[in-house]
Amino acid sequence: MKKGSTKESGVGGIPANAFAFPLLIIVIILHIVLVVLLADVNRSSNMLSELMQNSGAYRSDATSMQARNTIMSETSSNYIQMPQLPDGSANIGPLKSYAAELNTDRRGAAVVERFKTYNVSKEVFGYVEKAAEYTEQMAGVQMHAIALMASVYPLPEIEQLAPFSEYKLSDVEISMPAEQRVASAKRMMLDETYAKLRYYINKNIENCNNTLQKEFTQASEETSAYIATMRRILWGVVGVIIVILSVVFVLFYRMIVSPLRKYSKDIAANQSIKHSGGIMEMRQLVKAFNGLWESRNNLELILRNAAENDSLTGLPNRYCLKRDVFKMCGDKKPMAVFMFDVNYLKKTNDTEGHLAGDDLLRKSAVCISECFGGENGGNCYRIGGDEFVAVIIGCKKDEAERCADRFERALKREGITVSFGYAYSPETSEENFKDLMAEADKQMYEQKRRFHEEHDAAGEPATV
Repeated sequence: MKKGSTKESGVGGIPANAFAFPLLIIVIILHIVLVVLLADVNRSSNMLSELMQNSGAYRSDATSMQARNTIMSETSSNYIQMPQLPDGSANIGPLKSYAAELNTDRRGAAVVERFKTYNVSKEVFGYVEKAAEYTEQMAGVQMHAIALMASVYPLPEIEQLAPFSEYKLSDVEISMPAEQRVASAKRMMLDETYAKLRYYINKNIENCNNTLQKEFTQASEETSAYIATMRRILWGVVGVIIVILSVVFVLFYRMIVSPLRKYSKDIAANQSIKHSGGIMEMRQLVKAFNGLWESRNNLELILRNAAENDSLTGLPNRYCLKRDVFKMCGDKKPMAVFMFDVNYLKKTNDTEGHLAGDDLLRKSAVCISECFGGENGGNCYRIGGDEFVAVIIGCKKDEAERCADRFERALKREGITVSFGYAYSPETSEENFKDLMAEADKQMYEQKRRFHEEHDAAGEPATV
């Protein structure tokens, strides 16, 4: 039997251990290297993700100090301009809001303390520290002006207004006539020094955010470059392992009995094994392989669907848009391209939570699909966090405009706002598709700008 097996295998009587053991050692070493590289790539990827999260968090924290200062400035100004209500009672509403802001952890000193724990440069921390210093100076001016006004229009003794009773005026100020104290309080809130303090705060926060963006961009690029290098090495190791395993497969293939040679053809052809001959163990191997082959195909289908569709909204993703461009532009039919940007997503996430933000995105996706997909011949995609694209093939310009009108009605129905723009071409090619995207994007941001100008004018917050 040994002689027959040796003849059938064609290895010339060379023992398997003569090459199997060295190959095993090499494969083990390569696998160790592979695990180390995978761990390093994973660590670097986590570091890159943390950098991105920190970038947004740090800038948000710095900007919050600017926002709180604006609120305090507005509330104190409201009181100074109208210290009494028409019925003669003290206008304590703005002062209550002001007192509440005094205790927030987004004020200057609190933000500085947090930035001491952040991994930021001295330059960034210097901007934050300067902004906080100007914030405190500005708050001092506001408290002084409020105290002057309160000396003329007494405040009720309630706990919420206690901070204002602690500010002491000088004897000279106390001896001043009431009209002069009122005029002095208003002058403090309107003079050039007060305006400069506000400017210095805004300028330092702007410098802080710009420097943070620059530093995080540089760190991100360096980390990305390192990950790319590690991945190339990783693929090199994988390639070596594949080569070694291929050699091992060829060597052992020549030692396998005749029925298994037939099975290998089907395996190499990436299909299920059609042969059913061989001993019981071979039949079991065929059954196991066919089950594994079917499971793999099912898994590939699941992974393909996951890779091509956004799990939150169910819409195709950016990859699908790039893939579909060739098909959509091939027939050179008329085309309308719509770009969308969901308003107030960041504010919704910050104030109501990410579940509410997800719901806002889903509602936006429903409106887009309802008005631009399906029977309208449109293809709708989610290409970013709050950005969507819809492409309508073979439509007339007035049909595209009617879709836009339906979309605006759908937004009102859902109680949400989405800025959008569109571009139309009677004949589309792959070359001008990018131009349509750019024009639609330009119109979208123009609408978004007008939207914020209108809401800013109405006194609504513009942060999105």
